[in-house]
Amino acid sequence: MSEQNKLSRKDDLQTVSGSDGSGGYHSYTFEETQAFVDFINGQLQSDEEVKDKVPIQNANDLFEVIKDGVLLCKLVNKAAEGTIDERVINKAPEGKKLNPWQVSENHQLMINSAKAIGCNVVNCGPNDLSEGTAHIVMGLVWQVIKVALLQDINLKACPELVRLLEEGETLEDLLKLPAEQLLIRWVNFHLKAAESKRRIANFSGDIKDSEVYTILLNQISPNKECSLTPLQEEDVSKRAELVLIEADKIDCREFVTARDITNGNSKLNLAFVANLFNKYPALEEINEEDYDFADVLDLDGAGSREERQFRFWIQSLGIPDIEENYALQNLFEDLHDGIVLLHVLDHIEPGTVNWKNVRKGAKNKFQQVANCNHYVECAKKVGFSTVNVGGTDIFDRQKKLILGQTWQLMKLASLKLLQKVGGGKKIEDKDVLAWANNKVGSNIKSFKDPSLGDGKWLCNLCAAVSPRSVNKELITEGDNEEEKEQNAKYAISVARKIGAVVFLLWEDVVEVNPKQLLLFAVALMTIDLQSNK
Repeated sequence: MSEQNKLSRKDDLQTVSGSDGSGGYHSYTFEETQAFVDFINGQLQSDEEVKDKVPIQNANDLFEVIKDGVLLCKLVNKAAEGTIDERVINKAPEGKKLNPWQVSENHQLMINSAKAIGCNVVNCGPNDLSEGTAHIVMGLVWQVIKVALLQDINLKACPELVRLLEEGETLEDLLKLPAEQLLIRWVNFHLKAAESKRRIANFSGDIKDSEVYTILLNQISPNKECSLTPLQEEDVSKRAELVLIEADKIDCREFVTARDITNGNSKLNLAFVANLFNKYPALEEINEEDYDFADVLDLDGAGSREERQFRFWIQSLGIPDIEENYALQNLFEDLHDGIVLLHVLDHIEPGTVNWKNVRKGAKNKFQQVANCNHYVECAKKVGFSTVNVGGTDIFDRQKKLILGQTWQLMKLASLKLLQKVGGGKKIEDKDVLAWANNKVGSNIKSFKDPSLGDGKWLCNLCAAVSPRSVNKELITEGDNEEEKEQNAKYAISVARKIGAVVFLLWEDVVEVNPKQLLLFAVALMTIDLQSNK
Protein backbone atom coordinates (compact mmCIF):
# COMPACT_ATOMS: atom_id res chain seq x y z
CA MET A 1 0.00 0.00 0.00
CA SER A 2 1.34 3.45 -0.88
CA GLU A 3 2.73 5.99 1.59
CA GLN A 4 -0.39 8.04 1.02
CA ASN A 5 -2.51 5.23 2.40
CA LYS A 6 -0.65 4.39 5.58
CA LEU A 7 -3.12 2.62 7.84
CA SER A 8 -3.21 2.41 11.59
CA ARG A 9 -5.62 0.01 13.21
CA LYS A 10 -7.34 0.46 16.53
CA ASP A 11 -10.45 -1.55 17.25
CA ASP A 12 -10.75 -2.20 13.49
CA LEU A 13 -10.83 1.52 12.62
CA GLN A 14 -8.70 2.38 9.61
CA THR A 15 -7.30 5.91 9.86
CA VAL A 16 -5.95 7.23 6.58
CA SER A 17 -3.53 10.11 6.32
CA GLY A 18 -5.13 12.32 3.69
CA SER A 19 -3.35 12.89 0.40
CA ASP A 20 -5.69 15.63 -0.78
CA GLY A 21 -3.61 18.46 0.60
CA SER A 22 -5.98 19.07 3.48
CA GLY A 23 -3.64 17.57 6.05
CA GLY A 24 -6.68 15.83 7.54
CA TYR A 25 -7.56 12.26 8.29
CA HIS A 26 -10.30 10.04 6.92
CA SER A 27 -11.62 6.99 8.74
CA TYR A 28 -13.48 3.84 7.78
CA THR A 29 -13.80 0.46 9.41
CA PHE A 30 -12.21 -2.79 8.45
CA GLU A 31 -15.70 -4.31 8.53
CA GLU A 32 -16.84 -1.85 5.86
CA THR A 33 -13.97 -2.90 3.62
CA GLN A 34 -14.78 -6.56 4.18
CA ALA A 35 -18.49 -6.00 3.48
CA PHE A 36 -17.72 -4.17 0.24
CA VAL A 37 -15.32 -6.93 -0.81
CA ASP A 38 -17.95 -9.59 -0.09
CA PHE A 39 -20.48 -7.67 -2.21
CA ILE A 40 -18.02 -7.33 -5.10
CA ASN A 41 -17.07 -11.01 -4.91
CA GLY A 42 -20.73 -12.01 -5.00
CA GLN A 43 -21.54 -9.77 -7.94
CA LEU A 44 -18.50 -10.51 -10.12
CA GLN A 45 -17.54 -14.09 -9.20
CA SER A 46 -18.73 -15.48 -12.54
CA ASP A 47 -17.16 -12.77 -14.73
CA GLU A 48 -14.30 -14.34 -16.68
CA GLU A 49 -12.76 -10.95 -17.47
CA VAL A 50 -11.92 -10.30 -13.81
CA LYS A 51 -11.05 -13.86 -12.79
CA ASP A 52 -7.51 -12.65 -12.01
CA LYS A 53 -8.97 -10.27 -9.41
CA VAL A 54 -12.09 -11.98 -8.05
CA PRO A 55 -12.61 -13.40 -5.53
CA ILE A 56 -10.67 -10.81 -3.56
CA GLN A 57 -9.07 -12.85 -0.79
CA ASN A 58 -8.06 -10.14 1.66
CA ALA A 59 -10.11 -7.03 2.43
CA ASN A 60 -7.20 -4.63 2.01
CA ASP A 61 -6.43 -6.14 -1.40
CA LEU A 62 -9.40 -4.08 -2.62
CA PHE A 63 -7.16 -1.03 -2.98
CA GLU A 64 -4.81 -2.96 -5.25
CA VAL A 65 -7.24 -4.83 -7.51
CA ILE A 66 -9.12 -1.66 -8.49
CA LYS A 67 -6.01 0.14 -9.72
CA ASP A 68 -6.43 -0.68 -13.43
CA GLY A 69 -10.09 0.39 -13.44
CA VAL A 70 -11.55 -2.78 -14.94
CA LEU A 71 -13.21 -4.05 -11.77
CA LEU A 72 -14.72 -0.65 -10.95
CA CYS A 73 -16.24 -0.37 -14.43
CA LYS A 74 -17.75 -3.82 -14.02
CA LEU A 75 -19.15 -2.79 -10.64
CA VAL A 76 -20.93 0.22 -12.18
CA ASN A 77 -22.69 -2.13 -14.59
CA LYS A 78 -23.82 -4.30 -11.69
CA ALA A 79 -25.35 -1.20 -10.09
CA ALA A 80 -27.04 -0.05 -13.30
CA GLU A 81 -26.99 -2.63 -16.07
CA GLY A 82 -25.74 -1.44 -19.44
CA THR A 83 -24.39 1.91 -18.23
CA ILE A 84 -20.95 1.11 -19.64
CA ASP A 85 -20.44 -0.55 -23.01
CA GLU A 86 -17.88 -3.12 -21.88
CA ARG A 87 -16.28 -3.14 -25.32
CA VAL A 88 -14.90 0.26 -24.37
CA ILE A 89 -13.11 -0.90 -21.20
CA ASN A 90 -9.36 -1.24 -21.75
CA LYS A 91 -8.38 -4.80 -20.82
CA ALA A 92 -4.85 -6.18 -20.74
CA PRO A 93 -3.98 -9.43 -22.53
CA GLU A 94 -3.33 -12.29 -20.11
CA GLY A 95 0.03 -11.91 -18.39
CA LYS A 96 0.37 -8.23 -19.31
CA LYS A 97 -0.58 -4.91 -17.72
CA LEU A 98 -2.32 -1.84 -19.07
CA ASN A 99 -0.19 1.24 -19.66
CA PRO A 100 -0.84 4.38 -17.57
CA TRP A 101 -2.86 6.04 -20.35
CA GLN A 102 -5.18 3.01 -20.64
CA VAL A 103 -5.59 2.89 -16.86
CA SER A 104 -6.46 6.59 -16.73
CA GLU A 105 -9.07 6.09 -19.47
CA ASN A 106 -10.71 3.27 -17.50
CA HIS A 107 -10.93 5.39 -14.39
CA GLN A 108 -12.29 8.34 -16.35
CA LEU A 109 -14.90 6.04 -17.85
CA MET A 110 -15.86 4.74 -14.42
CA ILE A 111 -16.06 8.16 -12.74
CA ASN A 112 -18.13 9.77 -15.50
CA SER A 113 -20.42 6.74 -15.70
CA ALA A 114 -20.88 6.79 -11.92
CA LYS A 115 -22.00 10.42 -12.17
CA ALA A 116 -24.48 9.41 -14.86
CA ILE A 117 -26.20 6.90 -12.53
CA GLY A 118 -26.52 9.35 -9.65
CA CYS A 119 -23.37 8.71 -7.62
CA ASN A 120 -22.06 11.68 -5.69
CA VAL A 121 -18.54 11.82 -7.15
CA VAL A 122 -16.75 14.89 -5.85
CA ASN A 123 -12.98 15.39 -5.41
CA CYS A 124 -12.24 12.07 -7.10
CA GLY A 125 -9.93 11.80 -10.08
CA PRO A 126 -8.25 9.01 -12.08
CA ASN A 127 -4.98 9.42 -10.16
CA ASP A 128 -6.74 8.80 -6.85
CA LEU A 129 -7.98 5.46 -8.16
CA SER A 130 -4.82 4.37 -9.96
CA GLU A 131 -2.91 5.00 -6.73
CA GLY A 132 -5.51 3.12 -4.70
CA THR A 133 -6.09 6.06 -2.35
CA ALA A 134 -8.03 4.25 0.34
CA HIS A 135 -10.61 6.78 1.52
CA ILE A 136 -11.38 7.85 -2.08
CA VAL A 137 -11.83 4.23 -3.17
CA MET A 138 -14.03 3.44 -0.18
CA GLY A 139 -16.21 6.49 -0.76
CA LEU A 140 -16.66 5.75 -4.45
CA VAL A 141 -17.32 2.02 -3.98
CA TRP A 142 -19.92 2.82 -1.31
CA GLN A 143 -21.65 5.24 -3.68
CA VAL A 144 -21.92 2.55 -6.36
CA ILE A 145 -23.08 -0.14 -3.93
CA LYS A 146 -25.62 2.29 -2.50
CA VAL A 147 -27.06 2.92 -5.99
CA ALA A 148 -27.25 -0.84 -6.56
CA LEU A 149 -29.10 -1.41 -3.29
CA LEU A 150 -31.44 1.59 -3.34
CA GLN A 151 -32.33 1.93 -7.02
CA ASP A 152 -35.60 -0.02 -6.72
CA ILE A 153 -36.74 1.55 -3.46
CA ASN A 154 -39.14 4.03 -5.06
CA LEU A 155 -42.77 4.20 -6.12
CA LYS A 156 -42.06 3.51 -9.77
CA ALA A 157 -40.21 0.24 -9.11
CA CYS A 158 -42.32 -0.74 -6.11
CA PRO A 159 -45.84 0.74 -6.14
CA GLU A 160 -46.58 -1.22 -2.95
CA LEU A 161 -44.64 1.47 -1.08
CA VAL A 162 -47.91 3.38 -1.13
CA ARG A 163 -48.74 1.26 1.92
CA LEU A 164 -46.32 3.47 3.84
CA LEU A 165 -48.42 6.60 3.36
CA GLU A 166 -49.34 8.20 6.64
CA GLU A 167 -52.66 9.87 7.44
CA GLY A 168 -53.20 13.06 5.44
CA GLU A 169 -50.30 12.39 3.04
CA THR A 170 -50.40 12.20 -0.77
CA LEU A 171 -48.26 10.35 -3.30
CA GLU A 172 -46.34 13.60 -3.80
CA ASP A 173 -45.34 13.54 -0.12
CA LEU A 174 -43.99 10.03 -0.54
CA LEU A 175 -42.03 11.06 -3.63
CA LYS A 176 -40.10 13.62 -1.60
CA LEU A 177 -38.61 10.99 0.68
CA PRO A 178 -35.15 9.61 -0.08
CA ALA A 179 -34.76 5.85 -0.16
CA GLU A 180 -33.19 5.84 3.31
CA GLN A 181 -36.30 7.48 4.79
CA LEU A 182 -38.56 5.06 2.92
CA LEU A 183 -36.63 2.18 4.45
CA ILE A 184 -37.07 3.67 7.94
CA ARG A 185 -40.81 3.94 7.28
CA TRP A 186 -40.84 0.38 6.00
CA VAL A 187 -39.19 -0.92 9.16
CA ASN A 188 -41.62 1.04 11.33
CA PHE A 189 -44.56 -0.21 9.26
CA HIS A 190 -43.63 -3.79 10.09
CA LEU A 191 -42.94 -2.96 13.74
CA LYS A 192 -46.42 -1.50 13.96
CA ALA A 193 -47.90 -4.54 12.22
CA ALA A 194 -46.20 -6.71 14.84
CA GLU A 195 -47.82 -4.57 17.55
CA SER A 196 -44.42 -3.54 18.84
CA LYS A 197 -43.98 -0.20 20.55
CA ARG A 198 -40.50 0.20 19.08
CA ARG A 199 -39.84 2.66 16.23
CA ILE A 200 -36.60 3.75 14.57
CA ALA A 201 -35.40 7.08 13.19
CA ASN A 202 -31.93 5.96 12.03
CA PHE A 203 -29.78 2.95 11.20
CA SER A 204 -27.30 3.55 13.99
CA GLY A 205 -28.32 3.91 17.63
CA ASP A 206 -31.89 2.73 17.17
CA ILE A 207 -30.95 -0.77 16.02
CA LYS A 208 -28.02 -1.52 18.34
CA ASP A 209 -29.90 -3.87 20.67
CA SER A 210 -31.14 -6.09 17.78
CA GLU A 211 -34.71 -6.07 19.05
CA VAL A 212 -35.95 -4.23 15.96
CA TYR A 213 -34.13 -6.64 13.63
CA THR A 214 -35.54 -9.67 15.43
CA ILE A 215 -39.10 -8.41 15.02
CA LEU A 216 -38.55 -7.27 11.42
CA LEU A 217 -37.12 -10.61 10.31
CA ASN A 218 -40.00 -12.44 11.92
CA GLN A 219 -42.50 -10.20 10.11
CA ILE A 220 -41.00 -10.42 6.61
CA SER A 221 -39.84 -14.03 6.46
CA PRO A 222 -42.29 -15.77 4.09
CA ASN A 223 -43.08 -18.72 6.33
CA LYS A 224 -42.01 -17.26 9.67
CA GLU A 225 -38.66 -19.04 9.35
CA CYS A 226 -37.09 -16.29 11.44
CA SER A 227 -38.11 -16.72 15.05
CA LEU A 228 -38.27 -14.29 17.97
CA THR A 229 -35.92 -16.38 20.12
CA PRO A 230 -33.06 -13.81 19.99
CA LEU A 231 -35.19 -11.61 22.26
CA GLN A 232 -34.64 -14.12 25.05
CA GLU A 233 -30.91 -13.37 25.05
CA GLU A 234 -30.00 -10.46 27.34
CA ASP A 235 -26.41 -9.99 26.14
CA VAL A 236 -26.70 -7.62 23.14
CA SER A 237 -23.59 -8.99 21.40
CA LYS A 238 -24.86 -12.55 21.61
CA ARG A 239 -28.33 -11.38 20.58
CA ALA A 240 -26.87 -9.70 17.48
CA GLU A 241 -25.16 -12.94 16.50
CA LEU A 242 -28.45 -14.82 16.98
CA VAL A 243 -30.18 -12.29 14.73
CA LEU A 244 -27.68 -12.99 11.97
CA ILE A 245 -28.30 -16.71 12.34
CA GLU A 246 -32.01 -15.98 11.82
CA ALA A 247 -31.22 -13.76 8.81
CA ASP A 248 -29.20 -16.58 7.30
CA LYS A 249 -32.35 -18.73 7.23
CA ILE A 250 -33.72 -16.47 4.48
CA ASP A 251 -30.33 -15.94 2.81
CA CYS A 252 -29.91 -12.38 4.11
CA ARG A 253 -26.79 -12.61 6.25
CA GLU A 254 -24.97 -9.93 4.30
CA PHE A 255 -23.16 -6.63 4.94
CA VAL A 256 -23.17 -6.68 8.75
CA THR A 257 -21.43 -8.55 11.52
CA ALA A 258 -22.75 -8.70 15.08
CA ARG A 259 -20.21 -6.00 15.90
CA ASP A 260 -21.59 -3.72 13.15
CA ILE A 261 -25.04 -4.01 14.68
CA THR A 262 -23.98 -3.33 18.26
CA ASN A 263 -21.71 -0.47 17.15
CA GLY A 264 -24.51 1.03 15.03
CA ASN A 265 -22.51 1.29 11.78
CA SER A 266 -25.02 3.35 9.77
CA LYS A 267 -23.65 2.49 6.31
CA LEU A 268 -23.60 -1.25 6.78
CA ASN A 269 -26.92 -1.36 8.61
CA LEU A 270 -28.51 0.67 5.81
CA ALA A 271 -27.12 -1.88 3.35
CA PHE A 272 -28.41 -4.77 5.48
CA VAL A 273 -31.93 -3.35 5.63
CA ALA A 274 -31.96 -2.41 1.94
CA ASN A 275 -31.05 -6.00 1.08
CA LEU A 276 -33.90 -7.23 3.31
CA PHE A 277 -36.34 -4.93 1.53
CA ASN A 278 -35.16 -5.93 -1.94
CA LYS A 279 -35.63 -9.62 -1.17
CA TYR A 280 -38.66 -9.54 1.14
CA PRO A 281 -40.61 -6.26 1.04
CA ALA A 282 -43.67 -8.06 2.48
CA LEU A 283 -46.06 -5.32 1.37
CA GLU A 284 -49.55 -6.17 0.20
CA GLU A 285 -50.12 -5.73 -3.53
CA ILE A 286 -52.20 -2.76 -4.60
CA ASN A 287 -54.58 -1.97 -7.41
CA GLU A 288 -52.72 0.72 -9.37
CA GLU A 289 -56.02 1.96 -10.77
CA ASP A 290 -56.79 3.31 -7.31
CA TYR A 291 -53.82 5.69 -7.50
CA ASP A 292 -52.87 8.24 -10.16
CA PHE A 293 -49.34 6.88 -10.62
CA ALA A 294 -48.98 7.82 -14.29
CA ASP A 295 -49.52 11.50 -13.63
CA VAL A 296 -47.40 11.69 -10.49
CA LEU A 297 -44.48 9.66 -11.80
CA ASP A 298 -44.53 10.88 -15.42
CA LEU A 299 -44.17 7.37 -16.77
CA ASP A 300 -43.74 8.25 -20.44
CA GLY A 301 -40.23 7.42 -21.64
CA ALA A 302 -38.80 10.76 -22.74
CA GLY A 303 -40.11 12.81 -19.83
CA SER A 304 -38.93 10.24 -17.31
CA ARG A 305 -35.46 10.09 -18.89
CA GLU A 306 -35.06 13.87 -18.86
CA GLU A 307 -36.15 14.10 -15.24
CA ARG A 308 -33.55 11.49 -14.30
CA GLN A 309 -30.76 13.07 -16.35
CA PHE A 310 -31.34 16.54 -14.94
CA ARG A 311 -31.45 15.23 -11.36
CA PHE A 312 -28.14 13.42 -11.78
CA TRP A 313 -26.59 16.46 -13.45
CA ILE A 314 -27.60 18.68 -10.51
CA GLN A 315 -26.14 16.10 -8.11
CA SER A 316 -22.86 16.12 -10.05
CA LEU A 317 -22.41 19.85 -9.38
CA GLY A 318 -21.65 19.14 -5.74
CA ILE A 319 -23.46 22.22 -4.38
CA PRO A 320 -23.30 21.85 -0.55
CA ASP A 321 -26.67 23.47 0.29
CA ILE A 322 -28.44 21.16 -2.15
CA GLU A 323 -26.63 18.06 -0.90
CA GLU A 324 -27.50 18.87 2.70
CA ASN A 325 -31.15 19.81 2.27
CA TYR A 326 -32.58 18.09 -0.83
CA ALA A 327 -32.79 14.37 -1.56
CA LEU A 328 -33.24 14.94 -5.31
CA GLN A 329 -35.52 11.95 -5.52
CA ASN A 330 -37.98 13.65 -7.85
CA LEU A 331 -37.07 16.72 -9.90
CA PHE A 332 -40.51 18.31 -9.83
CA GLU A 333 -40.96 17.92 -6.09
CA ASP A 334 -37.46 19.02 -5.17
CA LEU A 335 -37.49 22.11 -7.41
CA HIS A 336 -40.97 23.36 -6.61
CA ASP A 337 -39.88 25.75 -3.80
CA GLY A 338 -37.37 27.50 -6.08
CA ILE A 339 -34.31 27.04 -3.86
CA VAL A 340 -32.55 24.35 -5.92
CA LEU A 341 -33.09 26.33 -9.13
CA LEU A 342 -31.64 29.44 -7.47
CA HIS A 343 -28.62 27.57 -6.15
CA VAL A 344 -27.87 26.01 -9.55
CA LEU A 345 -28.20 29.34 -11.37
CA ASP A 346 -25.99 31.11 -8.84
CA HIS A 347 -23.45 28.29 -9.14
CA ILE A 348 -23.27 28.82 -12.89
CA GLU A 349 -23.53 32.63 -12.84
CA PRO A 350 -22.26 33.76 -9.41
CA GLY A 351 -23.91 36.91 -8.13
CA THR A 352 -27.05 36.54 -10.20
CA VAL A 353 -29.23 35.68 -7.20
CA ASN A 354 -29.98 38.27 -4.52
CA TRP A 355 -30.13 35.94 -1.53
CA LYS A 356 -31.61 38.68 0.65
CA ASN A 357 -34.82 38.23 -1.35
CA VAL A 358 -34.88 34.45 -0.85
CA ARG A 359 -36.54 32.55 1.98
CA LYS A 360 -34.60 29.33 2.60
CA GLY A 361 -36.62 26.73 4.42
CA ALA A 362 -39.87 28.40 3.34
CA LYS A 363 -42.82 26.34 4.53
CA ASN A 364 -45.87 28.15 3.15
CA LYS A 365 -47.02 28.58 -0.42
CA PHE A 366 -46.64 32.37 -0.43
CA GLN A 367 -42.93 32.24 0.44
CA GLN A 368 -42.18 29.35 -1.90
CA VAL A 369 -43.90 31.08 -4.83
CA ALA A 370 -41.91 34.23 -4.01
CA ASN A 371 -38.70 32.19 -4.28
CA CYS A 372 -39.84 30.82 -7.62
CA ASN A 373 -40.69 34.33 -8.85
CA HIS A 374 -37.19 35.48 -7.91
CA TYR A 375 -35.74 32.58 -9.90
CA VAL A 376 -37.77 33.64 -12.96
CA GLU A 377 -36.45 37.21 -12.59
CA CYS A 378 -32.87 35.93 -12.40
CA ALA A 379 -33.44 33.57 -15.34
CA LYS A 380 -34.50 36.53 -17.47
CA LYS A 381 -31.26 38.33 -16.53
CA VAL A 382 -29.14 35.55 -18.02
CA GLY A 383 -31.21 35.37 -21.19
CA PHE A 384 -33.37 32.32 -20.57
CA SER A 385 -36.65 31.86 -22.36
CA THR A 386 -39.30 32.45 -19.69
CA VAL A 387 -42.36 33.01 -21.87
CA ASN A 388 -45.48 31.87 -19.99
CA VAL A 389 -43.33 30.84 -17.01
CA GLY A 390 -44.26 32.20 -13.60
CA GLY A 391 -43.31 31.28 -10.08
CA THR A 392 -46.70 29.66 -9.56
CA ASP A 393 -46.03 27.29 -12.48
CA ILE A 394 -42.86 26.04 -10.83
CA PHE A 395 -44.58 25.75 -7.45
CA ASP A 396 -47.42 23.82 -9.13
CA ARG A 397 -44.87 21.35 -10.52
CA GLN A 398 -45.67 22.05 -14.18
CA LYS A 399 -43.44 19.34 -15.61
CA LYS A 400 -42.70 20.71 -19.10
CA LEU A 401 -41.88 24.16 -17.76
CA ILE A 402 -39.55 22.79 -15.08
CA LEU A 403 -37.82 20.49 -17.59
CA GLY A 404 -37.42 23.48 -19.92
CA GLN A 405 -35.81 25.63 -17.23
CA THR A 406 -33.51 22.82 -16.07
CA TRP A 407 -32.44 22.17 -19.64
CA GLN A 408 -31.49 25.83 -20.07
CA LEU A 409 -29.46 25.68 -16.85
CA MET A 410 -27.63 22.57 -18.03
CA LYS A 411 -26.93 24.13 -21.42
CA LEU A 412 -25.70 27.38 -19.85
CA ALA A 413 -23.33 25.49 -17.55
CA SER A 414 -21.93 23.46 -20.45
CA LEU A 415 -21.41 26.48 -22.69
CA LYS A 416 -19.87 28.50 -19.84
CA LEU A 417 -17.29 25.78 -19.26
CA LEU A 418 -16.62 25.58 -22.98
CA GLN A 419 -16.24 29.35 -23.12
CA LYS A 420 -13.74 29.26 -20.24
CA VAL A 421 -11.68 26.51 -21.87
CA GLY A 422 -11.86 28.32 -25.21
CA GLY A 423 -10.26 31.48 -23.87
CA GLY A 424 -13.35 33.51 -23.01
CA LYS A 425 -14.96 33.82 -26.42
CA LYS A 426 -18.72 33.35 -26.29
CA ILE A 427 -19.76 30.16 -28.03
CA GLU A 428 -23.20 29.49 -29.51
CA ASP A 429 -24.95 26.38 -30.80
CA LYS A 430 -23.92 27.12 -34.39
CA ASP A 431 -20.25 27.28 -33.34
CA VAL A 432 -20.50 23.85 -31.76
CA LEU A 433 -22.11 22.41 -34.88
CA ALA A 434 -19.47 24.01 -37.12
CA TRP A 435 -16.68 22.59 -34.93
CA ALA A 436 -18.22 19.11 -34.99
CA ASN A 437 -18.72 19.15 -38.77
CA ASN A 438 -15.14 20.26 -39.21
CA LYS A 439 -13.80 17.48 -36.98
CA VAL A 440 -15.84 14.75 -38.67
CA GLY A 441 -15.72 16.16 -42.20
CA SER A 442 -19.51 16.17 -42.40
CA ASN A 443 -22.22 18.64 -43.32
CA ILE A 444 -24.88 18.10 -40.66
CA LYS A 445 -27.34 21.00 -40.79
CA SER A 446 -28.55 20.74 -37.19
CA PHE A 447 -28.69 18.41 -34.23
CA LYS A 448 -32.17 17.44 -35.43
CA ASP A 449 -30.74 15.72 -38.52
CA PRO A 450 -32.40 12.27 -38.74
CA SER A 451 -29.13 10.71 -39.94
CA LEU A 452 -27.69 11.16 -36.44
CA GLY A 453 -29.98 8.39 -35.22
CA ASP A 454 -27.69 5.59 -36.43
CA GLY A 455 -24.97 6.68 -33.99
CA LYS A 456 -22.16 6.57 -36.56
CA TRP A 457 -21.63 10.33 -36.59
CA LEU A 458 -21.21 10.40 -32.80
CA CYS A 459 -18.71 7.55 -32.93
CA ASN A 460 -16.76 9.34 -35.63
CA LEU A 461 -16.78 12.56 -33.60
CA CYS A 462 -15.27 10.69 -30.66
CA ALA A 463 -12.64 9.23 -32.99
CA ALA A 464 -11.80 12.68 -34.32
CA VAL A 465 -11.24 13.97 -30.78
CA SER A 466 -9.24 10.97 -29.55
CA PRO A 467 -8.35 8.57 -32.40
CA ARG A 468 -6.60 5.98 -30.23
CA SER A 469 -9.64 5.65 -27.95
CA VAL A 470 -11.92 4.30 -30.68
CA ASN A 471 -11.89 0.91 -32.37
CA LYS A 472 -13.53 1.70 -35.69
CA GLU A 473 -14.08 -1.98 -36.35
CA LEU A 474 -16.78 -1.87 -33.67
CA ILE A 475 -18.76 0.87 -35.44
CA THR A 476 -21.60 -0.70 -37.40
CA GLU A 477 -23.48 0.66 -40.41
CA GLY A 478 -26.53 1.28 -38.25
CA ASP A 479 -28.80 -0.45 -40.75
CA ASN A 480 -31.18 -1.80 -38.11
CA GLU A 481 -32.35 -0.94 -34.60
CA GLU A 482 -29.86 -3.26 -32.93
CA GLU A 483 -26.90 -1.73 -34.77
CA LYS A 484 -28.10 1.80 -33.99
CA GLU A 485 -28.31 0.91 -30.31
CA GLN A 486 -24.83 -0.61 -30.36
CA ASN A 487 -23.34 2.50 -31.97
CA ALA A 488 -25.12 4.82 -29.54
CA LYS A 489 -23.95 2.88 -26.49
CA TYR A 490 -20.41 2.72 -27.85
CA ALA A 491 -20.26 6.47 -28.54
CA ILE A 492 -21.54 7.40 -25.07
CA SER A 493 -19.03 5.17 -23.28
CA VAL A 494 -16.14 6.32 -25.45
CA ALA A 495 -17.05 9.96 -24.76
CA ARG A 496 -16.97 9.30 -21.02
CA LYS A 497 -13.74 7.39 -21.38
CA ILE A 498 -11.98 10.39 -22.93
CA GLY A 499 -13.27 12.71 -20.23
CA ALA A 500 -16.67 13.98 -21.38
CA VAL A 501 -19.31 14.31 -18.66
CA VAL A 502 -22.53 13.38 -20.46
CA PHE A 503 -25.89 12.25 -19.10
CA LEU A 504 -27.72 11.14 -22.24
CA LEU A 505 -28.87 7.57 -22.80
CA TRP A 506 -28.66 5.53 -25.98
CA GLU A 507 -32.37 6.14 -26.58
CA ASP A 508 -31.65 9.89 -26.88
CA VAL A 509 -29.33 9.11 -29.78
CA VAL A 510 -31.57 6.78 -31.78
CA GLU A 511 -34.57 9.06 -31.19
CA VAL A 512 -32.42 12.07 -32.21
CA ASN A 513 -32.94 14.19 -29.11
CA PRO A 514 -31.39 17.48 -30.32
CA LYS A 515 -30.90 18.90 -26.82
CA GLN A 516 -28.90 15.95 -25.58
CA LEU A 517 -26.96 15.62 -28.84
CA LEU A 518 -25.94 19.28 -28.57
CA LEU A 519 -24.67 18.74 -25.02
CA PHE A 520 -22.81 15.63 -26.19
CA ALA A 521 -21.00 17.69 -28.81
CA VAL A 522 -20.34 20.52 -26.34
CA ALA A 523 -18.73 18.07 -23.90
CA LEU A 524 -16.48 16.65 -26.63
CA MET A 525 -15.56 20.12 -27.87
CA THR A 526 -14.54 21.02 -24.32
CA ILE A 527 -12.27 17.95 -24.14
CA ASP A 528 -10.81 18.77 -27.55
CA LEU A 529 -9.98 22.34 -26.61
CA GLN A 530 -8.47 21.25 -23.29
CA SER A 531 -6.23 18.70 -24.97
CA ASN A 532 -5.03 21.24 -27.54
CA LYS A 533 -4.08 23.86 -24.95
